[in-house]
Amino acid sequence: MEAVKFTIVGKPNELKVSQCTFCAHRSPDGTACKAFPNGIPVELLYNEHDHRLEFAGDNGVRYQPIILGRAGLPATKIRPNAEFELDMAAIL
Repeated sequence: MEAVKFTIVGKPNELKVSQCTFCAHRSPDGTACKAFPNGIPVELLYNEHDHRLEFAGDNGVRYQPIILGRAGLPATKIRPNAEFELDMAAIL
């Protein structure tokens, strides 16, 4: 199974997971996406802008949640900036 890569942003005492981490349009390394193939703007990476909304230069490509789940497990949609608990043991 491929390792899960998270994009962590912020000060060490205020770490947050970037909304881009759970976007279906994200590149495998997390530095680009379909909306921004030359690099994701810092405002989106740092959750300063909710990318469910228009952002300059995104050409209409917006945040789309990854659907987590597999046979026998419930699928979950992840919303940007939402607090959630993810049971990795249940997924793996």
